[in-house]
Amino acid sequence: MLRNYSEELGVPENGKWPSLLALVVGLSYCSIGLIQLLVSFGVLIPLIGFSDPIGGFLLIIVGAVFLTGVKPLSNNEQEGYAFIAVGYILAAILFVLQLMVIITNTIGWFLQFEDWLDWNLFNDITPSFWMFIILMTTTGTLWVVGNLREKLLPKRKEDSAL
Repeated sequence: MLRNYSEELGVPENGKWPSLLALVVGLSYCSIGLIQLLVSFGVLIPLIGFSDPIGGFLLIIVGAVFLTGVKPLSNNEQEGYAFIAVGYILAAILFVLQLMVIITNTIGWFLQFEDWLDWNLFNDITPSFWMFIILMTTTGTLWVVGNLREKLLPKRKEDSAL
């Protein structure tokens, strides 16, 4: 027997807004990943933190996962939320890996190892790092606004009758 967990998890019944979120996030990750690839291959002018081609490929993969969830969500299929969840998980893994790189480079710089004497923090602030911060800030803001809207709007008569 299949059980519908959408009510327990607070998943919206209409997939329009989640599909729009997945579309915007997916396009953002794909476009920044493409820019990172083009900068790392020397097609575009050098940008600080954009020199890693593998990071660009990984950002495109994260964006593709989000974009794969757009169609099921726009058709109100609950399976689309799995793509958003996996996209968040992959983005979080990339963020944590970059955070570990920053921490280890900071330790090497602090201990004055020869290879880290010229190290600069700005070179380690890659798109996988700041894109995740933007993603989580935006998601948190949308969550807070959604909860405030539910609390501030008066209940409809149909809802109170149930």
